[in-house]
Amino acid sequence: MNKERRFILACFCCMICYQLVAQTSFTSGLLPKIVVSNKLSNNIKLINSLESRQQLWEHQPNQNFSYDYLLTDLTTILSYKISSDKVFNIGYLLRFEEDKLVHRSIFQYSIARQLESIRVAHRFVTDQTFSRKESPEFRLRYRFTIEVPFNGYRVDPGEFYLKVNNEYLGAYQNTNTDLEIRIIPFIGYELNPKSKIEIGPDYRISQFFESETKNRLWLSINYYYAIDWIKPIKK
Repeated sequence: MNKERRFILACFCCMICYQLVAQTSFTSGLLPKIVVSNKLSNNIKLINSLESRQQLWEHQPNQNFSYDYLLTDLTTILSYKISSDKVFNIGYLLRFEEDKLVHRSIFQYSIARQLESIRVAHRFVTDQTFSRKESPEFRLRYRFTIEVPFNGYRVDPGEFYLKVNNEYLGAYQNTNTDLEIRIIPFIGYELNPKSKIEIGPDYRISQFFESETKNRLWLSINYYYAIDWIKPIKK
């Protein structure tokens, strides 16, 4: 685990150093999200989410504060638990963005392991984005996650935990390629066995191959609620 932590820290330091010598643009705002999961069977789960993106700040020559409601995402994912530590997901996203309607298909494969008090997860994703006004976009994504409880070896109701996501996205659209890196540290709180909330900064840097890199910093607020539709068998 020490090597993985040093790797994340090194990547973050490299991004900071890169920003010191490159021309950049900067945008920040709010990224609230609600996730409701329905357990349909022991291995199958339906996950629905609603997320909005609201811009509060845009660094321009003559402009700083700039509120703008950017988009809304509606996502449905069907999750199949292959084994105790492996999950395959297939999903669909519908995005409402200004006068544009965007469709996205999603395929995910996740591996999670419990190492004493630390939970480590790897997620591999491919998604395809389509709209009438833009060329199709194809992306490959990899996310590494570490989750650590503040107390004990497991996260129990009424306890806080730390979750850090480090994600890399490669995109291809109309012969153009791009790389985006995300660092997302969360402070989470488990309200009860069915619900939890996570709050933290979502930092994204992209357009490495352009003359001006793009920086976005969102305050991410996620609320999770789980519904169990499996009724216990009466004896």
